[in-house]
Amino acid sequence: MQTYYEILCVAPDAAPDEIRAAYRRLAKQYHPDINPDPDANERFIAIQQAYETLIDPDARARYDLALRGGAGSAPRDPFQRYRPGGQAAWTPGFSWQGQVPRSGLGRVGMIALLFFGAILIVLTLVLSLLFRAVTGSRRQDS
Repeated sequence: MQTYYEILCVAPDAAPDEIRAAYRRLAKQYHPDINPDPDANERFIAIQQAYETLIDPDARARYDLALRGGAGSAPRDPFQRYRPGGQAAWTPGFSWQGQVPRSGLGRVGMIALLFFGAILIVLTLVLSLLFRAVTGSRRQDS
């Protein structure tokens, strides 16, 4: 698996100007309209993804942290997100936006869980009001 730095052929401590220059050079070389190679489209998409990550300081910091193993897992293959035809395909894997853990409940189970949770909250409020009404009336009588 290549890192984004290897894809753009830059050092991990490269300045944004170096990253920008490497991106422009590689984009011209692998752009699907210029390069007739069938793999050029996939390579161009990987170059774009690497550039968008490394040019943004926050995304780059998170990526570097993931490379060092600090985010729990290393980033996945940049080509994994795309089908052979170059179309984007959703695949579970590395994401900068974090991922919601999957559960085995499904949609119906989640709706049932929310429904019963709402019933418990309403029941708790009603019991609280009843308890307050009963204890409040005893204090007034005493």
